[in-house]
Amino acid sequence: MKKEKVLKKKVKRKTGKQSSSDTRMQIIEAAKKLFADKGFHQTTVVDISKSIGLSEAALYEYFKGKEDLLLEIPDLWISELLEDLENHLFGIKGAENKLRKYLWWYLRRIELSPLDAKVVYLNLKTNAKFLKTDVYLNVKTLYYYPVSIISEGIKNGELRADLDPQAARDIFISTMDHLVTCWLLNDMSYPLFENIETIFSIIVNGFRCE
Repeated sequence: MKKEKVLKKKVKRKTGKQSSSDTRMQIIEAAKKLFADKGFHQTTVVDISKSIGLSEAALYEYFKGKEDLLLEIPDLWISELLEDLENHLFGIKGAENKLRKYLWWYLRRIELSPLDAKVVYLNLKTNAKFLKTDVYLNVKTLYYYPVSIISEGIKNGELRADLDPQAARDIFISTMDHLVTCWLLNDMSYPLFENIETIFSIIVNGFRCE
């Protein structure tokens, strides 16, 4: 009987133990929330570790510091966006329809993940080190989609022949990012899709064949 009780206790301890990957994910989620709520510069490593009941020393076993954490946060989100975008664009015909879908899809994903959006737009985009990360390569891939869509529209005669795909993409993405940044800076106090039809029409009217 005594032996059986000891075995039960051992099993209980084993199942209650948190894996290293779980702890790492817990740290990332805690940092994401604090960066979004307080800002990167106002958040300390102590704030992050305390919020999940870890010691500061334990946190440093997983990350070099809060900047390392900041650069890690968008990795999973951006990867999910790339996979999701492929699914949403599948089967859609026409450049204008694809651009519309891209814009509506992207803004909807921002609405669904405001913490990730806040970290990326209000904390990460101004960090020069972000440009050297693998995650940034995925961001470039995500932002290249409109270039290929616009190029397709030019080729099939749907969009102006003299349209520069890169320049047109920059107008499209810059407008989209401006909408997101303003919405986040205003604490999401109004609908993100406000006036989106008018804004999209203005952009696309400049791209269309006359």
